[in-house]
Amino acid sequence: MNSSVTRGPYARHGILVRISYFLCAWISWLLIEISSLFSRKTIILCYHGIASDQAGRFQEQMIRLGKRLKKGSKFWAFPSVRITFDDAFENLLENAVPVLDRYQIPAVIFAVPGNLGRRPGWAISPEHPEASESIMTSDQLVTLSRNSLVSIGSHTLTHPDLTAISSDQVRAELLDSKRQLETLLGCPVEDLALPHGRYNDDVLTIAQDVGYKRIYTLDPRPVDFESNDTIMGRFSMSPDVWKYEFMLTCAGAYVWLSPWRWFIRRVRNLIIRSRK
Repeated sequence: MNSSVTRGPYARHGILVRISYFLCAWISWLLIEISSLFSRKTIILCYHGIASDQAGRFQEQMIRLGKRLKKGSKFWAFPSVRITFDDAFENLLENAVPVLDRYQIPAVIFAVPGNLGRRPGWAISPEHPEASESIMTSDQLVTLSRNSLVSIGSHTLTHPDLTAISSDQVRAELLDSKRQLETLLGCPVEDLALPHGRYNDDVLTIAQDVGYKRIYTLDPRPVDFESNDTIMGRFSMSPDVWKYEFMLTCAGAYVWLSPWRWFIRRVRNLIIRSRK
């Protein structure tokens, strides 16, 4: 339940894959430093809950975001980094928000209004570390929304896989969530995080149609805010990752994962078709 293997986004495939990712990230970082390709882009991190035993490591990560080494050195000079949290777990109030306040780090927290005040009601393994964690209540979310560092976004009404339901259901999930949050908080809700990071062209079209201005995926790619793109890539993050995994992620060094995963999906699909 408390293992970094279950929580860390780079650890889920085992230690050998994790080390391979780590080495590739170092190579990617060196190429980024040489070419300065991502100097104007932003890295958006996606956290979920922060358990009490993770609070210290989360604070260390937030401290590192503001660190710079000696004057004149570009080593570990991060691009812009933004913080997001999916699901609005109650443990954020004690273990994350005070840290954000202390170091003045803004964040977007994505709530599921159809699940406030309860444990996750969506598809989640009973063994998942967050399966027994509580979601914030309506009152807690309203109070949190008054924090000038925190913005509240939508994570749909009930957290379904939007690619597995009809277009009418997608519209209802996105529109009802937006309306309920706006009524509850008394302010516009223009940010949407896609559950499980899953989407297709129909989902994106409907999301834009109902009024979301920024749509957050889990595609590991930097964001260029100067382009006015509505689709925001994010990098999965946890307090349990290695220190240098965190720093390399913030430096944009794991950006290679996006084309690599696309390539693997294409190869897998070709193999499946060849066997039919």
